[in-house]
Amino acid sequence: MQTRAHTCRFRAGLAALSLLLAVSVPAGQAQKTRRAAEKKIARPPAESSFTVPFPFGEHLEYAAQWNHVVTAATLKLDVAERRDFYGRAAWHFKALARTIDPVRMIYTLDDQFDSYTDAATLDSLQYEAYIREQSKQEDLVVPMAASPHAARGNAHIFLVLPGTQDPLGLMYRLRAHDWQKEPAVEIHVFDGRSSYDVQARRESAGVPVAVAAGNFLATRVALRVLRGGQEVPNLKIWASFSEDAARTPVLIEAEAPFGTVRAELTARGK
Repeated sequence: MQTRAHTCRFRAGLAALSLLLAVSVPAGQAQKTRRAAEKKIARPPAESSFTVPFPFGEHLEYAAQWNHVVTAATLKLDVAERRDFYGRAAWHFKALARTIDPVRMIYTLDDQFDSYTDAATLDSLQYEAYIREQSKQEDLVVPMAASPHAARGNAHIFLVLPGTQDPLGLMYRLRAHDWQKEPAVEIHVFDGRSSYDVQARRESAGVPVAVAAGNFLATRVALRVLRGGQEVPNLKIWASFSEDAARTPVLIEAEAPFGTVRAELTARGK
């Protein structure tokens, strides 16, 4: 039993490395939350515009540790393109997560996540997850819209609240936020199965952060995850954003029941 429990914790830790801000919600709760969101959809989406700090072609690389052991996985984030997406200008964000030796000898993980995000509002238009973990293979495509009139051929469109982000797009939305003018923000997140809210609050500014990619002054933001209005227990997440024009996430940390996760920036460029 102890070996099985350890294996479950190990798999959970590696799953967290694949996308640090993804939060699991039981299927029943997710469905209940989704129905509640659909009932509230009557109000029109707020029109907003962001000055984004990330350029087309940006490439970020991270080394991720679990429970303070050797680097278990790498994470790559790309601003892959800016394109037309069913008549709307959109950013295409991409994340690739991969375990590396010696952890890869025990558990193979090669996951890819894609986010198509409205260029003006930064609302999520479509989220995709391609999970490749050991013998498990799963593909998930989640078209989203805040209007019941949206149509994309025969695709099923998930109705979501205005301002909804997917787990990958959330990181870029947090980067676009002006933490000096507004030290707190709440963002609704949906990944096709789970629906939750993230409350982000500036915890400190001008914090020296040393990572493999260099030394930075950073703004540290604490993230609280809520489902059904209640905070998810035993989960704490922090993201540190560089205080230069790019607002790069240089360090992401999490404490969860399966252990601690730390992902630090190792390289950035185009």
